[in-house]
Amino acid sequence: MIISFTEIRSLIPNYIFNEFGQLTGHYVHYNEIVCERRDGRIRIWLNQESFEARDPERLICDYAERDLNGGAEKR
Repeated sequence: MIISFTEIRSLIPNYIFNEFGQLTGHYVHYNEIVCERRDGRIRIWLNQESFEARDPERLICDYAERDLNGGAEKR
């Protein structure tokens, strides 16, 4: 399921996006980010194209949902 980046933005440290950009050369545009909640994980993709292609080079981060929620699972 696709979720809004604004729903989880406060849970992701900003340095993640800076380091991703520096390491890959892909500039992160916050308005293009695609967030996916699936199988208990939150995956943040660079953009719609990278999400549709499932391109691991443009997967910004992949967290267990319970880790982002401080150990408490959402219900």
